[in-house]
Amino acid sequence: MTREGPADSDSDSDSDSDSDSDSGQPRSNREPKLGDLFWVGTGVALCVVGGGAAGYAIDAAAHSSPWATFGGLGFGIVLAVLLTVSQVRKYL
Repeated sequence: MTREGPADSDSDSDSDSDSDSDSGQPRSNREPKLGDLFWVGTGVALCVVGGGAAGYAIDAAAHSSPWATFGGLGFGIVLAVLLTVSQVRKYL
């Protein structure tokens, strides 16, 4: 039963230069397919429309027009950006 020291572990990290430094998994160098791009576009549209619709429904119930609609749209846009970034990172 031997324990690896710092010198032993450094030699292993040089051999897998194709791995992602954050997760240790191999990087995907493939290009996005049409279905991947369709998913991103559909997800963005659903986030923005869903956020706006939720805000509009809150405005209708609370009679606070247009503030919840703006808040819902803002929330939907933030979700759309996060979704896009997470999907695009797979191909970088």
